Amino acid sequence: MSELALLGGSPLVNRKWPAYNTIGDEEKAEVLDVLESGILSAFHASPGKTFGGGPKVMQLEKEWADHFGVKHAISMNSATSALYAAVTACGIGPGDEVIVNPLTMTATASAALVNGAVPVFADVDPHTMNLDAKSVEENITPRTKAIYAVHLAGLPDDMDPLIALAKKHNLWLLEDNAQAPGAFYKGRYAGTIGDIGVFSLNCHKVIQSGEGGIAVTNDDDLALKLKLVRNHGEKLLHRFGLGGKDNLIGYNYRMTEMEAAVAYHQLRRLDKLNEWSVRLADFLSARIRREFDFLTPPLVPSSSTHVYYFYQMEYDEDKAGLPLDLFTEAVRAEGVPVASRWPMPLYRQTIYRDRSAIGTTGYPFSKPWTESDVSYEEGICPVAEQWEHRSFFIETLVRWPNEEEHMELIVQAIQKVMENRGELLDAQRKSAAELVG
Repeated sequence: MSELALLGGSPLVNRKWPAYNTIGDEEKAEVLDVLESGILSAFHASPGKTFGGGPKVMQLEKEWADHFGVKHAISMNSATSALYAAVTACGIGPGDEVIVNPLTMTATASAALVNGAVPVFADVDPHTMNLDAKSVEENITPRTKAIYAVHLAGLPDDMDPLIALAKKHNLWLLEDNAQAPGAFYKGRYAGTIGDIGVFSLNCHKVIQSGEGGIAVTNDDDLALKLKLVRNHGEKLLHRFGLGGKDNLIGYNYRMTEMEAAVAYHQLRRLDKLNEWSVRLADFLSARIRREFDFLTPPLVPSSSTHVYYFYQMEYDEDKAGLPLDLFTEAVRAEGVPVASRWPMPLYRQTIYRDRSAIGTTGYPFSKPWTESDVSYEEGICPVAEQWEHRSFFIETLVRWPNEEEHMELIVQAIQKVMENRGELLDAQRKSAAELVG
């Protein structure tokens, strides 16, 4: 092939990739209907219908519950809010511990912190990045109150072992399903298996309403508490016969009517969008297996389906003969937006390293708030730490409206880089020598 773009040649892809925009005429008409009604939100602090929001919010929640086969769907202004509310609804607080995947987005662990509990990070499966149940069990203590399973990149956690651990130790089982809406685990929707599951409608998710989240549950008591947390709960506890040991602080986590109007039309697109991604991913995986022994496509266990929020691969630097970062930079220069190095484990963040999250007193990591002596040192999750050095992924290309021809361009870009590997290494050595000189 021609000279690499990184070395001055022309990029293989010299045009923009098709934009991922799932907003259609239905969403536009629905939002206009909301604007013309003048009712942009209809939440009020009363136990009647308005406690549950306006007509668009209630319609979204009904359709979401019906679609996923759950009793309750509670909309919120973000999935982060829903993650926080789930921990609050379970009565988790100071002195408690919540086991979390260290490779998740920061909000999953912060949901414990904002409630005064301590996140405990368990290690992950070496091929999926999802929780390793054996490591989870090793991290359970008398202070553990919940496991937060996270369905990363579009693939559900292996839930049966986590269910067994939750039952054995009387723990809440929560699900962060921001990245795998519509994926199945043994015939059940991810996000509907634990006590509470959380879905995301953030702007870069498979379906979106700009911002927004949904918490689902089959437990009537948890559903009420989620609704209270969403709507200034402490003000309303007496009206619902709660109080005493069920005290809780609420927030304004409410979704607007416009977001709900967009979201329920987006929900109707979810299955087709997922089917599209699966078709492209199957094509790309077959091509990668045929062409490249140094890349391993996403693992899809027989128990699950994958919806490919990210198309995550394992990179073998020894087989490739190229450093991961150099390989990624070269492919990206060819016009293919790829990335490497999954974000670092959360326990490397400053709040865990310094053991101080809120204020300057060490709260909630130190006495008198907790008896925990949780380690956040390097090496506590060795498998998770390895992902930083061998992850190569495609964020938004394995989606509608791309086609197989676009997947083929990804393959061709990788082929071009590998066929010019020698020149790339020579340039790297020359650059290093000039820096030393």
